[in-house]
Amino acid sequence: MNNSKITILKRGNIYFFYRPKLKGAERVQRFFMVLSSQPNIYNLLVVGKKHLPIETKDRYLVFVEAVKKSKTELLESLTKEKHRTGKGETTGPTAHCLAEGKFIIAKHENHTHFIYQITKPSQLKEIQQEFNLQKEDDYLINVKNPQTETPLGVGLSEKQKANYPANLQEQFTNYRFIPLDPADFLTYPGTELLLINKRKKDLMEKEEKLKNCLTEIKIIDLVKKFAKIAIPEAISPLKEN
Repeated sequence: MNNSKITILKRGNIYFFYRPKLKGAERVQRFFMVLSSQPNIYNLLVVGKKHLPIETKDRYLVFVEAVKKSKTELLESLTKEKHRTGKGETTGPTAHCLAEGKFIIAKHENHTHFIYQITKPSQLKEIQQEFNLQKEDDYLINVKNPQTETPLGVGLSEKQKANYPANLQEQFTNYRFIPLDPADFLTYPGTELLLINKRKKDLMEKEEKLKNCLTEIKIIDLVKKFAKIAIPEAISPLKEN
């Protein structure tokens, strides 16, 4: 394919973390992605369903919880989550790092892709597979209009949603979701994103251009782009099992 059709909107390092639960049969409390595209800036994202989409029907909401200004500030938020209980305040379990790698957010035709490669560990084990992590994968990614209504219990509350400046809010016009362009949306806590498995059947059936895109775009086409991204700095020991 012609790489001139691809516009890189954002690229950098990615880290996957999970926080275990204090009690209960379900052991995962939260699943995080951390994006870092410049020194000492970390976008902390929470994946709603606690693992990445892998089935052809999957589409998951992800939201920007915070933007941290240093590695110390990031690690503090991942290790010192506070909970209020009947007996006062308690600190939740430390989040564990599952994997680290590189990511690219790219515009192609009229949509945007979120593409990642895992560089460490070199081989995925059961603990990474539980979260549907792959050595490399590609999703469609959209951003949600915070001024549209959502069903009760779905997504963030009105108080939690992002408040964009006019130049970003105007991008939506009257749409509920638009491609993640520009990537500046990621700098606002409360930004809600829709991560869509590119193999979703109804996507393939509805739009011929999108069908062509999904069969054409391959991570091998972006090898040179990924090679320009520095190997991620280790910010926390990897969880082995």
